[in-house]
Parts: sequence; C-alpha cells; structure tokens
Amino acid sequence: MRIKDVAREAGVSTATVSHVINQTKYVTDVTRQKVLLAIKKYNYHPNAHARTLASGRSNIIGLLVSDIANPFFSRVGKEYRSGRIRTWL
Repeated sequence: MRIKDVAREAGVSTATVSHVINQTKYVTDVTRQKVLLAIKKYNYHPNAHARTLASGRSNIIGLLVSDIANPFFSRVGKEYRSGRIRTWL
C-alpha cells in the first residue's frame, strides 16, 4: 500500500495525506476524516525505510567499542537499550 493509493481513495493529494499523518499543516475536519478512513480501510502504515531515505536521517546511533569481551562495554550497551542512560547523550 502506498500513500498514492490512500490519496486516490480519499480524493486528495499525497501532500494532504502526508499533512494528516504528520500533523504538519491545517487540514479541514472533513478532509482529515476522509484520509483517516482511507488509511484505516487500507491498513496503511508509513514505510520507515522510505522516510529515512526521504529525510536523510535514520535516528540510529552506533556504539563503537574497543573490546567486546570487556563487561563494561556490554553493560553500557544493555543500559542504553533499556533506556536508562539516554540522559547521558
């Protein structure tokens, strides 16, 4: 399912569908409801890979370690994944 298919079903442009999804511009309630119904009908979900390509941002960070066997580094990785050290960054 593509954004074009949702736009065609709702009778709007792809830009309007994008604005509804991202809440970036005002869209009338009637139009918003048409788009949301089309999204629901087709079970549309934005493609994360396409968003990454279009925006140039992946929101992924890398963790480079000097010694994978060192328990300190594995602990840092586990703590970051758990969300407990996000305030360090």
